[in-house]
Amino acid sequence: MSDKEQPHPLKPALAATELQLQSALEEVCDEPVIETTDTDELIRIEETLAVASDAAKRAISLRRRIGVDGRENPPIA
Repeated sequence: MSDKEQPHPLKPALAATELQLQSALEEVCDEPVIETTDTDELIRIEETLAVASDAAKRAISLRRRIGVDGRENPPIA
């Protein structure tokens, strides 16, 4: 099997990161109307959004390193 046929070694990390991001977004997107949400729940939402933000940043970094968008190691602007 050639190198092109083998999956990139970072693909499992990317899949796990994307799953974490999806899970965090689903958790906060199912919330009821904010006006009726208590402060403790808003704190939980804030913490979950922070997890989602970190996961999104990791996913972006991994995708750039892997070249998911069709480019290997594209320049970072």
